[in-house]
Amino acid sequence: MHRELGMSTNRASHDSIVLDHDTVPSPGVRPRYIRVVDPAATTLPILTSIVDQPALAAKIALLGLAGGLGGGLFGIGGGLVIIPGLTMLSGASIKTFQVAALPVGVSVAGSSVVKHLRTKTVQWRWVRWALPAALAGSWIGSMLAGRLDARVLELLFGCFLAATALRESWVLWRGKEPDANAPTRTAAPIPALALVLGTLMGVLSALLGIGGGILAVPWLRMLGGLPMRPTVATSSTLVLLTSVFATISRIVPILRTDGPAGLHDEALLAACLLPGAITGGYVGAALVHRLPVRRLAAGFIIVLIVFASRMFVGR
Repeated sequence: MHRELGMSTNRASHDSIVLDHDTVPSPGVRPRYIRVVDPAATTLPILTSIVDQPALAAKIALLGLAGGLGGGLFGIGGGLVIIPGLTMLSGASIKTFQVAALPVGVSVAGSSVVKHLRTKTVQWRWVRWALPAALAGSWIGSMLAGRLDARVLELLFGCFLAATALRESWVLWRGKEPDANAPTRTAAPIPALALVLGTLMGVLSALLGIGGGILAVPWLRMLGGLPMRPTVATSSTLVLLTSVFATISRIVPILRTDGPAGLHDEALLAACLLPGAITGGYVGAALVHRLPVRRLAAGFIIVLIVFASRMFVGR
């Protein structure tokens, strides 16, 4: 017989692990943990070895390439594509996917930012004000992640995707893209908007493992009045910083509780995802400055609708 851990620590967020109820640990001895699958996805495999499961590892690697391309192209960090994609390939918990996606998001955003810095499209005033708020938001998000059920996180994730799809569809239907050379009009002073955005991005990044770009893109366009290309560049930069904070806030508690062994599944997933994600992130960022803006927006909407549907339906 087994029971789920009822810990009040952050390790409770890592719900792919349970405690052996029949084994009573001695004082000072770490309890024995075993892996369990998501009950809603028991027919899906779990990656336990790259060598022994080359087909599954290859599929995850291709997913990393797709996530990197989407992240670099739309400034969303990659987690938006990678996490729903992993739910289709693996039976592990979505919280495992979130932890694995965070360092991948750092790599995707980092490779994208390299390209955006060369084109000088990053709006640094937004970045400077959002940075300290993102640090606080990451801490808040890591606290919330340990208290929410995995299915609740999936539904919350789906709501964000659907809301953004509606917003971008409205902008595309209106056909009014802000002029890159016109003075920027914001709904409020940039410092105030950036502080709120940084806080929310930090919370979403640690809570959902998506880097916060899914919020930054519509926020910068709707409230910040930025054209699409500067929006993607600035969002990628913010995603890079918030993902670093969120990665630390989610991984450190696990290391303190279970040591490196507690990140075995996440490390395997990240190892498969990273090469393609880094390459895709750079290529996607390059395409931002070459593709027509309306095609960028239309592609973004399609991605949002597909994965929002997947999150609502579940596994």
